[in-house]
Amino acid sequence: MRASTGTEPQVAVSDQVFRRRTAAGYGLIGTAVVLGGLGLLLIDTGRTTTYRLDQTLDASWTAGTLAVVATLSVLAAFAGVALLVLPKSIVRRYDGGLIGGAVAALVIAALSWTVTPGVGFPVEFVLATTLFLALPFIFGALSGVVAERSGVINLGIEGQFLTGAFTAALLASVTGNAYIGMLAATVSGICSTLLLAWLATRFQVNQVVTGIILNLLALGLTGFLYERLMRADGSLNQPATVQRVGDSLGFLARIPILGPVLFNQNIFVYVALACVCAVSFLLFHTRWGLRTRAVGEHPAAADAAGINVNRLRFWNVTVAGALSGFGGAFFTIANNVSFSKNMTAGLGFVALAVMIVGRWRPFGVLTAALLFGFSSALQRFLNTMPGNPIPTEFLGMLPYVVTLVVVAGFIGRAVAPAADGIPYTPGSK
Repeated sequence: MRASTGTEPQVAVSDQVFRRRTAAGYGLIGTAVVLGGLGLLLIDTGRTTTYRLDQTLDASWTAGTLAVVATLSVLAAFAGVALLVLPKSIVRRYDGGLIGGAVAALVIAALSWTVTPGVGFPVEFVLATTLFLALPFIFGALSGVVAERSGVINLGIEGQFLTGAFTAALLASVTGNAYIGMLAATVSGICSTLLLAWLATRFQVNQVVTGIILNLLALGLTGFLYERLMRADGSLNQPATVQRVGDSLGFLARIPILGPVLFNQNIFVYVALACVCAVSFLLFHTRWGLRTRAVGEHPAAADAAGINVNRLRFWNVTVAGALSGFGGAFFTIANNVSFSKNMTAGLGFVALAVMIVGRWRPFGVLTAALLFGFSSALQRFLNTMPGNPIPTEFLGMLPYVVTLVVVAGFIGRAVAPAADGIPYTPGSK
């Protein structure tokens, strides 16, 4: 019998990561070759692509479509080659940048080819919309981070979104005050997770099953109340909204690119960015964060150190519900639209994918959310672009296709907290 050295798991993980980088390298090379080759065969040499600054300056620049596609395809292929031939020590440090840069190059190349000649790609609109449409993913994924770092799977984000959206619309309509609606959405998110927190910590029920049941409960309850209240009295479904802050910031809102993206948004954007910074600081630089990570990784050790594991889990799940409930107000108040049945359309589950891609880290969540927000913003632009060659049905699938591709490519490298989803009995080892 061969003696164990204790290094086998590390070696296995290292080999798995190396195989994924190798697969990414070959995948980037293959995609770049196919895209560049098709471009050489199908793109007219006289075709051009225009990029516009559409919200601050009346400015644009034009480049040859074939030159853009070919150049960016070559750069992506070089990144793929680098993943294959560079020493492991270098690739380990820069693999994320190489893969991200190569994917961005391929996306820009494909967009340059897709944009109708003479229409122009609205750079500022797409970037500003990307940040705005990333909001539900940010709030939902942060909710998942707080809960799962504590060891509780919050599969009920979809239901928390729905209850937050309904409550925000109802209270904002009744009071005529969007901020009261936002507060109500936060409270409803807390209430909708209290049952999950109680069942998970007191009775140690299966958290996945509980989350699914709570989603169905929220779907049925909001649908019933919508029919009984809002359909009967339309004035209860005309929520007040919040305005953008651009007019009050003066020249900041007129800075090219940065102005529309950062200085001409509504309060939801700034609350989301503040929550990312706050959760990151609290999670990694405070006593609460240390205890939260302890009960999510090794609850028995935390219990031995005097931490009440289940009490901390209960309150953390409650805080998680406040985040996702507030995120639900995005669907009505932030968008200035009325509530409708199942209006969240599964985005709560996409937020869980964002959390996994972000590796249970707040700034990782922000990056992943921006990716999904970009896919949604791109869908909106292409749907309204004259001469769009892509059927609208396929464009409607775009955010979900991105979810599948990204999760399939990165989920294997993401490691959840060790005690995630595992109930804890005080005193157990």
